[in-house]
Amino acid sequence: MNHHDIHEIIEQISQTLDCPQCKTRILPNNIVITDIVGSDCTFDVRCMRCEAEMTLSAHIEKTTADIAKTHNRSSQMIHDRFVDEPISIDDVQTIKYELAHFCGSFIEAFSR
Repeated sequence: MNHHDIHEIIEQISQTLDCPQCKTRILPNNIVITDIVGSDCTFDVRCMRCEAEMTLSAHIEKTTADIAKTHNRSSQMIHDRFVDEPISIDDVQTIKYELAHFCGSFIEAFSR
């Protein structure tokens, strides 16, 4: 299971799951990965409105074509963001500052 698989599962949970108690949509930042073992993944989910908690599990089964597609997509993402300029000390300092002052969800930030 890779980052892309986990992102897809979280998106699917968020798009299809409503809180069973108050029917509020579950947002990605209320889904926390608690365990990953091979192709199995466990999530804790919390409703932001009524504070109800759930535990969900997912199992990923991939065909050879799915594995190749995931690899190609990841490779293309890396290739599309390739830059000819070297990383400067200022770039590193900016990233350190942004990470130190980040107030949000990494899931939401990287899903854009």
